[in-house]
Amino acid sequence: MEASAKRRKLLLGGDEYQEFGTKIEFFECSRYVWWSSRQGSVIKPDRKFVSRRLAMAYLAKRNSDELQAQGAALGKAWSELTANLRGPYAIEPNRPWDESFLELSDSVLEEYGANCGSAINMLKMPTGRLFTMISHPVETTDVTELLPILAEPWAESNEADEECRKAQAAKACVVRNSGGMRMLANGQFAE
Repeated sequence: MEASAKRRKLLLGGDEYQEFGTKIEFFECSRYVWWSSRQGSVIKPDRKFVSRRLAMAYLAKRNSDELQAQGAALGKAWSELTANLRGPYAIEPNRPWDESFLELSDSVLEEYGANCGSAINMLKMPTGRLFTMISHPVETTDVTELLPILAEPWAESNEADEECRKAQAAKACVVRNSGGMRMLANGQFAE
């Protein structure tokens, strides 16, 4: 079978052809939750997205909602919450999230979400949430690397035997010696 046909068979069953790179990214959102005026806090994983734009839209929506919720708790309207935000911290467009935000450019959407987050921090509420994002590059094996592996002859592996030997050695390894008792790596005690 020719190389391009093999590639097509590997990629989507041979009906369609799509080239994948060896480096992809996913975007993980997390939420910082605090209470007791930030005396207690936790960072919780939230959602993962396959594109930066999806993650930015999610953050913009969630941070906008949280800013509105905190404003409601203070009895303040959106315009009161954002009246003093100037320069790089100004929220533009200066209104709560609505569906028209999906038309915004990536940079405006990202800035909106970040600036809503800054406004949340400036309120210094005793409890709240703040959403953030981080990208994770993932190295993958592409079809060009996989084809030679698939063409290799069968080779015997002794990897399982090696791992077994390492585990047995670790069981006998003394982690802590306290008088007549020894604690082994597996958590058991020996005399």
